[in-house]
Amino acid sequence: MKMGIRPTSGFFDFWTSRLLDFWTLKNRSRGLAVKQSSCLAVMLGLLILQSACPALTLKESIDIALKENPSLQAAQKKLNAADARFAQAVGSFFPTIKVDGSISRNYQQPSTVQITSQTSAGAITQNLSFGTDSTSDMKSIKTSLNQPIFVPALFPAVKIAQKSLDLAKEDFKKATLETSFNAIQAYFNVIKAEKMATFAEQSKEMANSHLDQVKAMLAAGVVTRADLLRTEVQFDNSEVALTRAKNALELAKDAFNNALGRDLETDIKLKEEGFAGTVSNIPDYKDLLKLAFEYQPEWKQFILSKQIGEENVWVTKTGYLPNVFLSGQTGNQIVDYPTFKTDTNSWSIIGSASWTLFDGLATQNKIKEAEANLDAQQASEEQIKNGITLQVRDAYLSLTSSLDTINSAKKAVESAEENEKVSSLRFASGVGTNIEVLDAQVSLTQARTNYLQSLFDVEIAKAKLNKVVGWEVI
Repeated sequence: MKMGIRPTSGFFDFWTSRLLDFWTLKNRSRGLAVKQSSCLAVMLGLLILQSACPALTLKESIDIALKENPSLQAAQKKLNAADARFAQAVGSFFPTIKVDGSISRNYQQPSTVQITSQTSAGAITQNLSFGTDSTSDMKSIKTSLNQPIFVPALFPAVKIAQKSLDLAKEDFKKATLETSFNAIQAYFNVIKAEKMATFAEQSKEMANSHLDQVKAMLAAGVVTRADLLRTEVQFDNSEVALTRAKNALELAKDAFNNALGRDLETDIKLKEEGFAGTVSNIPDYKDLLKLAFEYQPEWKQFILSKQIGEENVWVTKTGYLPNVFLSGQTGNQIVDYPTFKTDTNSWSIIGSASWTLFDGLATQNKIKEAEANLDAQQASEEQIKNGITLQVRDAYLSLTSSLDTINSAKKAVESAEENEKVSSLRFASGVGTNIEVLDAQVSLTQARTNYLQSLFDVEIAKAKLNKVVGWEVI
């Protein structure tokens, strides 16, 4: 994975200030004032460059994922294929009209027949020739129509095609929910990773500031060499944590691009949304469960699959019934010889029926097979229902428990910040110990991390609950 620099607002601010400084120094060296028009031109150019990477909102991120994600595009293609299969099934009720035409040149040697007959004068043999000893041009055109009158298997076949189309629609909805959830999760993962990198930077700054303080106090003979070593270890650990946080941020950005169906090297700039830590009007668990069995794609797919199984049983039972067709055709054939021409027109209407009276018990066994498959589907109904119930319950409890921990995590941050200040003041005044300061800094970083994780868990739990219910309830 390439770890290139991604343009951000800080990136553009940095180069804006550098270009303006360079411009000012250059004009001062010439004894000239910076012209206002030139400065505005530079700023305008930088603003245009910065606008090339606009900040994405959460909704914009989801919209891009729904448009570009390959898995959702594949689900759309499958839906189109199912729609075409349904149209084919409906088309089976309509007549099949076919036109055949041909042009050919033929030659057939005349055939000779020898006939011997008895007369009063004796036996007389005659040779008779049939055919024309020349090439002929033949043109023919024929139109035929075949209309099913009574084909029992067509009726359940149309219902199966309709259910299959509905099944594909639910599969597309399922892919849409999954894509939206992945985009939301990836979005908040990037925001969380950015904040974690900020916490790691703050932790390093605290450790560095304290290290400078310990070095000064060691020079004054106030602290021991052991205090300095402990502080250096703390500083080194903060550097390691910062490196890991930066790497985690890059991985989160790559995962975000992947969830949106974009190239992994695409620049990312997000507008922070969410992380409010509050949710209003959480539906009751029983209401959520009721909605899940109304909108959840997996449950609706199970119901449709069971209905298709029932129609398959009817398809096999139609093997006991007759099939009736009506067909007709009309045509014209022209044969053109050098000396004469023939023109033949014809038409016919045919009604046909077929009824299989005995097929070696094949139909009977097909019925048994279809009924056994249907029984197997029905046997798994309770398991699937319990699985959906478990998903809804898990998402609901994850949301409520995450909300319950936010207040405690927030208080922990406030206490940890106060503890770090007090420990630092006590150590600076010679009352506290170095270990107290180090512990306070570690506790503060952990408290901030826990609070951020609680806020993140709330947002993900909201998205997960919408996904498992199959409807945006929050």
